[in-house]
Amino acid sequence: MLQQYNKIGFLSGSTLKIIACIFMVIDHAGFVFFPSEDIFRILGRIAFPLFAFFIAEGSRYSKHKLRRFALIFTIGIVFFLFYLIYDGSLYGNIFMTFSVSIILDQMLYTIKKSVFGGKVIRSALLLSGFVALVALIYYLYTLFHFEYGFFGMLLPVMINIVNFKDIETDSFVKKLDNHGAKIILAIVGCILLSIDGNLGVIQYYCLLSIIPLIFYNGKVGLKGMKYVFYIFYPAHLIIIEGLALLLTYFN
Repeated sequence: MLQQYNKIGFLSGSTLKIIACIFMVIDHAGFVFFPSEDIFRILGRIAFPLFAFFIAEGSRYSKHKLRRFALIFTIGIVFFLFYLIYDGSLYGNIFMTFSVSIILDQMLYTIKKSVFGGKVIRSALLLSGFVALVALIYYLYTLFHFEYGFFGMLLPVMINIVNFKDIETDSFVKKLDNHGAKIILAIVGCILLSIDGNLGVIQYYCLLSIIPLIFYNGKVGLKGMKYVFYIFYPAHLIIIEGLALLLTYFN
């Protein structure tokens, strides 16, 4: 089934990813160069839900799901080892967060296929395993720092609750699979993320990300943007940290 998007949509996927990257730079640059100015952190809250939305979209439409997961997980491990060696911290970076999201999302999708396929015992076993895995992840979250926390990991999964692509089910359930439903789930996920977050009321500004998402038209947009974030993320951090070191050196 081809998902239907609203008629007012005029922002492509590549445009929204560029917007997310811009706000991410604002957030990280503000944190390094203007730590006392909240406006940079406030604007930066817009980035994560946009990236989470496209992690969900990628899980839905990607033809190479395992390869995509392996790439995200590998980058996450590299960053994890870098911070472990650099300052001894067990830092679960955003790629580690999204790796967990992808695992949970694919498991939930398998459960939905099993349920609507009438496989009762298999569905019960899968559901039990899913609940146990969520509990384990929550426990690990209390031990290690994962960027954007437990509900950050769940945000892409929540958005994809209504993903029934290629699942044989009745027309009523199929109608739930629409952009409006994903927007509602994204709002709920952002609220939970804000309640659970460690930035206080500032985190609630992540709800501003819903505005551009409303105008998503479901189109890819510019070609070649698929893996830009994977390159842009480490590149912009290196540039920001490099500039900070230069300023420190010359001051």
